[in-house]
Amino acid sequence: MAKTGWFGGALLALVSLGALAAEVGLVTAVSGNVKLQEEKAAASELKPFVKVRERDLLMMEGSSRLQVVYFEGGRQETWQGPVVLEVGNGSSKTLKGSLQPEIKTLPAILVKQLSKTPSPDGNVKSGMIRMRSIPPYEKLETVEKNYEEMRKQADAKDRNPELYLLASYLELREFDKLENVLRQLNEKGSGDQDLAALNMLYTRAVREAKSAGK
Repeated sequence: MAKTGWFGGALLALVSLGALAAEVGLVTAVSGNVKLQEEKAAASELKPFVKVRERDLLMMEGSSRLQVVYFEGGRQETWQGPVVLEVGNGSSKTLKGSLQPEIKTLPAILVKQLSKTPSPDGNVKSGMIRMRSIPPYEKLETVEKNYEEMRKQADAKDRNPELYLLASYLELREFDKLENVLRQLNEKGSGDQDLAALNMLYTRAVREAKSAGK
C-alpha cells in the first residue's frame, strides 16, 4: 500500500509539472525592450513567435509594444510598456504598472492555427507535422477561403491572417505556397524585425518537414 501511495504521489507530481509546462499563448508581435522570464530561469530578450507558459513573466520597458494571443478563449492582448505581466491560462495579470491592454477576441479557427506556429527553439510538439493523414484538396480550398475572409476584415498591418495561412500551409505540406506567402510579406515589410524572425522560423520548419517526409 505504501508503495502504491508513493507511486500515486509521484505520478501526480509529474502530471502537475506537465500542466505547468503547457503552452498557453503565442507572442505574435514584439518591439522595444521586452524581457521574458520563465519559471526558475534568468530573464532573456523576448523573441517574436515564442509560445509562453503559465506564470512566465513579461517585463516591458519604455515604449515597448507586445501582442500576445491566448489559446484558451482566443483573447488577444496588445500592450504598451512600461509594465510587468504574469502569463495566466487565458489572460495576463499586471504585476507592475497601471496600463491596460487593447483586447480583442479572435475566431477559434484562427487561434487553432496560431497554436500550431512552429517554435523558434524547434522543440515544440504543437508545431509538428502530422504525416499520416493528409487532408483532401477541399481542405486547402477552405483554408484559402478562410484566409481571404480574415484578410478582408483585418487591419492592413495585422499579420494574423498570414500567420493562419502559413501554419495551415505547413500542416498541409504546401511548401511552395508557404514560400510564396513569405516572399509577398518580404516585399511589403522589408527590414521588419518580426518578419525576419518569421522567415527564419518557417525556413527551418519547411526544411525539417521535407527532411522528415523523405
